[in-house]
Amino acid sequence: MLFLALPHLQFTRVDVIFFIFLGFAGLMLLLAGITRYFPAKKPNHLYGYRTDRAMRSRKNWDYAQSLLPGMFLRIALYFVLVAVIWYLSPGYGEKNGMILFLILMFAAFGWELYRSEKKLKRFSRKKR
Repeated sequence: MLFLALPHLQFTRVDVIFFIFLGFAGLMLLLAGITRYFPAKKPNHLYGYRTDRAMRSRKNWDYAQSLLPGMFLRIALYFVLVAVIWYLSPGYGEKNGMILFLILMFAAFGWELYRSEKKLKRFSRKKR
């Protein structure tokens, strides 16, 4: 239907990198849903937000699990935004796209981990 409404636009470029970005965003949305509706109930080493600070107490653990779905959601939004920008830009090649993907993946997880640890640190100081 979109193609019928916009006949003047040419949608001939099939960009693998665009679909990699969107696929990863979809995976992050799936993880956000799983961690939102099935959070880890008690501290463990297999599932959930598992940093040293999160595992120090049960209250820290519960708070950290409440932060996790939001982290995954924001990471998904970063990847959707970059996917759209990538698609609208001229082709830069798959190699550059994969480099951008890896940089964005590490930067997004690093930034979200930093933000969450900062919130968790404030939370653990408050509860004393």
